[in-house]
Amino acid sequence: MNGPVLDVYVDSKLVGTLTEEAGSGVFTYLPDVSAESLVSLLMPVRAESYVWKKGLHPFFQMNLPEGYKKDRIRETLGPHADVTDMGLLALTGANSIGRVQVVPRGTLPGAAGGNVKMSDLLASTDSRENLLQLMDEGVAQGISGVMPKALSKPGEKATVWTEEFILKTGFDDIPWLSVNEYLCLEVARQAGLEVPETRLSDDGQVLAIGRFDRTKDGKWLAVEDYCALKGLDPLEKYRKGTLEDLAKLTQEFSPGDNVKDSARKLFTLHLLNIALRNADAHLKNFAVTYTSAKDVRLAPVYDIVTVTVYPRYRTNLPALPLYGKRVWASGKALVRYGGAWLGLTTADMTDSVERVTAAVQGVLPLVRECADRFPGFQDVAKRMLDEWAQGLDDIRPDAKPGKSSPSPTPLRDQAGFSDSNGPERRKETNPYASPDGPFSHKTR
Repeated sequence: MNGPVLDVYVDSKLVGTLTEEAGSGVFTYLPDVSAESLVSLLMPVRAESYVWKKGLHPFFQMNLPEGYKKDRIRETLGPHADVTDMGLLALTGANSIGRVQVVPRGTLPGAAGGNVKMSDLLASTDSRENLLQLMDEGVAQGISGVMPKALSKPGEKATVWTEEFILKTGFDDIPWLSVNEYLCLEVARQAGLEVPETRLSDDGQVLAIGRFDRTKDGKWLAVEDYCALKGLDPLEKYRKGTLEDLAKLTQEFSPGDNVKDSARKLFTLHLLNIALRNADAHLKNFAVTYTSAKDVRLAPVYDIVTVTVYPRYRTNLPALPLYGKRVWASGKALVRYGGAWLGLTTADMTDSVERVTAAVQGVLPLVRECADRFPGFQDVAKRMLDEWAQGLDDIRPDAKPGKSSPSPTPLRDQAGFSDSNGPERRKETNPYASPDGPFSHKTR
């Protein structure tokens, strides 16, 4: 043993220990742990230790801070701070999404979240700066993702079943990202997918999203993303994942009663990501929730953004390939995929296409409302509608790979905007090829 010893808790109960030995992660369950208290679907309860020769097991890497968050930890704690994977887990493991908490040996895990009064932050005139300050004050909170995030426990009683939220904001060079995601999640909601509660700050710079890692009666749910389920570390989420992997893992881990429902939702989510031009739908942006291996189901929708609305990323392609290709116009290939990989009928897939199309149409008044509420968002809103219009054509069952329609439906006109001609597309560098780009693995 040549590193710190960490205690691992499930539902506030100590279930095992995590150590590092000769560069390998070693997780060992304590005696008499119940089968329902498993840490990961890849690590059911057993007497033998789980050894991961690449370092931390993928599950324990899942919520480690990266990019902006990791930089802030280093800046706050100083150059000698332990920012190895084990060091970061020791700092942040008590405040991860899901029911698993990891703390230094002998430390009792505290409650996740801070004491910020969320209503005050959302009503402030500079919510983004206030959120970043909050992050600095609670820098050891462990949530990964492209936007800076922090856990929050509102001081007042929430209007829904949960009192905990994830607060998110964007960067200066990706304007109005919070409004962008807010609208995309509303499309998902209207398409019949499960979406947590969302609230926008009064200035449109911060998005509050209700946490989905607990039940209505307050019990914690396990959360595991598909990158971890495939046994990959977060750096591999773009390089090795495919849509076929998502189908395969869904079939493998969803019990018989849930697999059909999860397959329908997964197909609808694929359509939605194409229609909304969410080029960042990689393996970490799909997850499952469960209380035991017998009730695994697809997690509520999160992290959907119209990435291609921003000039630097206008030529982005989908993050995950289908049948070896990354193309937007893939309706025909998706029909083949839905039948062969997800076991869906033609009626199932037609229903999903119709629901996504109707959902985009249903959110048009809200896009107009947000553009009126936030004048600076208006140009982004128009470009989003152009992207969505093309996306709706690309999910049609007769859309062939790489054959996008040159004249998509003019959603700008339907939303009450003038000048419906979309901006000319220019071929630009793929940001995924740059490890320092805002949508690269380093910023997740």
